[in-house]
Amino acid sequence: MTNFLSLPEQLSNILQSIEALAPEVLLSSSFLWMILVDLFLHHDLKNNQRFIKNQSQINHVVFITCLLCLLIVLNTTVKQFYTTNDTFLFGKNLILDSKAILFKFLIILTAIFVLFQVYVTKKDFVAEFYPVFISMVLGLCLMTMSLNMLMIYLSIEIVSVASYVLTAIDKNKKSIEGSLKYVLFGATSSAIMLYGMSLLYGMTGTLDIASPDFSRGIAQVNAVASTVAIVLTISGFLFKISASPFHIWTPDVYQTAPTPVVSFFSVAPKIAGFLVAIRFYSAVPNNLQTITAILAMASITFGNFSALWQKDAKRLLGYSTIAHSGFMLIGLVTMSQLGLTSVVFYLIVTLFTNLAAFLLVDFVQLSGSSEQLSVNDAKFQPLNDSIIEQFKGLGRVNPFYGVMMLIVMISLAGLPPTAGFFAKLNIFSALWEYYQTSQQPIFMVLFVFGLLNTAIALFFYLKIPFMMFFREPVDNQVFELSSKQYFLAIILILPILILFFKADWLMELISFL
Repeated sequence: MTNFLSLPEQLSNILQSIEALAPEVLLSSSFLWMILVDLFLHHDLKNNQRFIKNQSQINHVVFITCLLCLLIVLNTTVKQFYTTNDTFLFGKNLILDSKAILFKFLIILTAIFVLFQVYVTKKDFVAEFYPVFISMVLGLCLMTMSLNMLMIYLSIEIVSVASYVLTAIDKNKKSIEGSLKYVLFGATSSAIMLYGMSLLYGMTGTLDIASPDFSRGIAQVNAVASTVAIVLTISGFLFKISASPFHIWTPDVYQTAPTPVVSFFSVAPKIAGFLVAIRFYSAVPNNLQTITAILAMASITFGNFSALWQKDAKRLLGYSTIAHSGFMLIGLVTMSQLGLTSVVFYLIVTLFTNLAAFLLVDFVQLSGSSEQLSVNDAKFQPLNDSIIEQFKGLGRVNPFYGVMMLIVMISLAGLPPTAGFFAKLNIFSALWEYYQTSQQPIFMVLFVFGLLNTAIALFFYLKIPFMMFFREPVDNQVFELSSKQYFLAIILILPILILFFKADWLMELISFL
């Protein structure tokens, strides 16, 4: 039975909800503020030039504003973790619980690291980049709290539209082509998801996935019909996490978009997307284990086997993220406490590993584009499509850089002594535990399949370290990094090593989920 609140109660609920949404209010305010700053500074540049002398200064001011905003929002989110109990907001459209706060913290932390990457690589993005970037962060934060299907759809669309713009922010032919492919696949998955949601609404009479009426209504409908509607709905989540069969956009976008943007795409949407998927899986009564197992195997296989043939490092890492999404889907197959905790652990490890990987790749691209990578070989092309060729001998020219890249690639492959080893170990442990309970052959197939694919992945993950250490560098090749670049790379790589020795500490910390 629906309880209708009086007008004063509704107003009181709205005010309390706004207060609980302090990080999102700050993000929205900073979005508007950065647009106004950009407009006023452009006006000043056009007229009297009293304060601003060129466009780069405007970009720098907006960058500082964006970074300060995210630092304040991060601090506000940390405070919420200690002061906020599980609370429904705006009726039951949103929920602010420990899961949402943790995942928002990870998303904002990712955004801050990406801005530091922009700073140390001296990317001069147009000022419009930063408000769009903030709007994507806002959409991701709303995704982590969404309980209403319409709210889930709207927050995903905020993220998607911002993603399309960020992909084409450089306004060159390749990035625009990648953005167009992104739009087409995004529109398709969005339409399919919305159709599935409309079917679920027709079956249950509610958009609130936390409502008992939602699960009860699905249980009363034919199992085949409800499963079809559920599968259509989760297509939108699969698109955000780059899982099969909605993964086709990933390699093209990763290859053509600016590398800091790709760094963010490889981590933040997956963090929000998996929390939405966890909430949705927990709400539906249907047995989705077999379907999810098939999706996991498809993602792992397509990602790993496609990566074997890649010659572009960013495209290779794009296929790698598809495979990692497949491994994380294994946690949703089990839907056990260990399985879900392992997914969160995997996401945190992926945060540092992917950001470090794309940062190190960006250093090579930066060197090539700025001609810091100086060579005498006339045949050498610093900015060719086969960017993996640029890693030849870099481990000998700059051993510390080579060791950092080796650690990152070993972690992506899931080998010790890196956190990537425990990330995969925990996932497979949860799957094995679930198989012993259920004794269903599909889960043993998934277990063996995942282990074999992990072995196959070694061939492409070790391709870049092989190039760095076992290929001769070009004559007179120079590859140096600044102290700021070294510092950021070390900050991202240290957790990969520390979490290998303190994996139990992180697992205990996130076990409350």
